[in-house]
Amino acid sequence: MPDFLELSSTRNTCANQHPLMQQINSTLSNANFKDAAIQLYKTELHTQTDTPLDFTFGQGRQTLKNPGISYPILYQRTKIGDLHLHQSQQAQEYDESHLPFITKKLALLIKRHQANTLSSRFLGKDLSLTGYSEHVLKLDAFIEKASSTSYPVIINGEFGSEKLSVASAIHYNSQLRYKPFIEINCSTPSTEEFQRNLIISFEKAQGGSIFLHGIDELSFPQQNLLTELLAASTEPGLSGIKVKNVTNVRLMVSTTRDLTEMIRNNEFSRHLHEKFNFLAIRIPSLNERKEDIPFILEKLLEKYKLFEEQGFCDEVKKILSEYHWPGNHAELERVVARLMTLSSANPINRSELEKHAPELLTNRVSQALTAKSSADTLPFELIPCLLNKDYQQFSRLHTGLQKALKYLAENYCNSISLPELAQNAFISPSHLSYLFKFYLKQSFKQIVSELRIERAKQIFISSPHARITDVSLDVGFGDLSHFEKIFKRYTQMTPREYKNSNT
Repeated sequence: MPDFLELSSTRNTCANQHPLMQQINSTLSNANFKDAAIQLYKTELHTQTDTPLDFTFGQGRQTLKNPGISYPILYQRTKIGDLHLHQSQQAQEYDESHLPFITKKLALLIKRHQANTLSSRFLGKDLSLTGYSEHVLKLDAFIEKASSTSYPVIINGEFGSEKLSVASAIHYNSQLRYKPFIEINCSTPSTEEFQRNLIISFEKAQGGSIFLHGIDELSFPQQNLLTELLAASTEPGLSGIKVKNVTNVRLMVSTTRDLTEMIRNNEFSRHLHEKFNFLAIRIPSLNERKEDIPFILEKLLEKYKLFEEQGFCDEVKKILSEYHWPGNHAELERVVARLMTLSSANPINRSELEKHAPELLTNRVSQALTAKSSADTLPFELIPCLLNKDYQQFSRLHTGLQKALKYLAENYCNSISLPELAQNAFISPSHLSYLFKFYLKQSFKQIVSELRIERAKQIFISSPHARITDVSLDVGFGDLSHFEKIFKRYTQMTPREYKNSNT
């Protein structure tokens, strides 16, 4: 490890320069600190990561020998290093009240880098957050606080957001950083398989952390199973082995839905929620922090490019940066990987987008429909389109949502669940639930109920003597009282009143 790594005070992105230095250089340049040096205290992290101990900028070498001003760099209220400013900096005018903010940002960037180095080593994945917006720095600040404790954490974010990145950063910035970090996918439909995964994972994660990904997708039997496991001191293992010290494992969970709302709708266990509801953070969508997209693109380009000179033209960069990305970071990564692999032109231009990612251009034209800032009204009437099977109106919606709506139009009178609908749309239930809310401003259940009521109204008009019980069954309601309740909610009339008004 070198004693010094030099970097000029102007931004430089050469491949041979340390990535952490690029981030720190930008921070100091923006603060107008042209001559500065950073010294970090040597800890066990420096033997486990590639973090240099010294950074110099401008006349930083002389600053280390004879610093004019020094300020501590703190993380979790512990001093991890110092920021040294050259004597010439004293003659410059700067707001000293900004220094705590600057040193805090430096600490967050250093620790973000170190956590990513550890996750790359132990998990084989680059999971670092990318970008320098206020949104991302607030996530870094939460990670600092959460990693100083062992309390459970709820991470809420839209489908495709960096929930795993936040969970791993909390783990690898904590005292448990050299202990296991185990991820459990909660979308497993089988309760038996979920139980098996739980037991194996708790055995492996002793003294470390478990991250339950997509806890909002658990069925009630799976929720009850997890609640019982967390309440028990021991749990029988697969081969007669017992999982000891369940409380010796830190718990983190992620969700795409509001668990409090799910509890109100009797979709999630209040007792299980109480086990996790200590610390919580929401990950902003990519659409809320578009200023981070250029940095994410730069990182993904390095990851997926097939040859050194491969890249995007300015027009494509602009399109990628302005797109609203309903699938967030995961969708952006898939699109970049696809373009890098399939494009013939270099730099990748608009015609390559038209061939390999046309949805970016289509949705750019219709962004008034899809962006969250758009009006809540659709340019078509959803329920009549579904009843009449007018699928052409859905052409500008997400492909998975189009498939789900077509399946819904064919099967809404039958018993149908969100997992079944998602399976036929070839996406996960949580993603489909998000798409319903994002594009249609309604939940799956609301649309099914409205479809059935509209169909019942059609039957009453065309067959005035039809029995209410028969109509209830025909449109998919197994419970007559529930049918009457929902019918009145949408029509302000009971089925009998509506039927009589049309005779």
